[in-house]
Amino acid sequence: MKQQYLIITLAGSLLASCSDHKAQEKDAMNEVIKVHDVAMEKSEQVVKNNILLDSLIKTKAVDSATASSVTRNLSAADKAMEDWMHQFEVEHEGKSHDEVMQYMADQKTQIEKVNKQLDAAINQSNQYLSTQKK
Repeated sequence: MKQQYLIITLAGSLLASCSDHKAQEKDAMNEVIKVHDVAMEKSEQVVKNNILLDSLIKTKAVDSATASSVTRNLSAADKAMEDWMHQFEVEHEGKSHDEVMQYMADQKTQIEKVNKQLDAAINQSNQYLSTQKK
């Protein structure tokens, strides 16, 4: 009888642990997705600013070297976002809980870096564009 109780208890603990692991993995994924969603909104601003800069370069006498540098930074930030999205893996079948959690932590770090790159490029382009509107 004690042996059956022990087996049932261990099985219950194992099931609860698996369920808890899945919840942790889902929470980690949601954290990554939150940062991704913020970065995606910024990607729209990158495209908008790139269009404005291209227009200025084509129609106005601006410092094309500076404008081109700003455009390159915007494009690099946009490419970093695209690259991150293409390499991000949603499915983790066959990976241990620890591997999934480490992957999600790494991905969160990477997308936060992309997010900062987007911020820097947008800020630089906004600042440059504001000097051209005068």
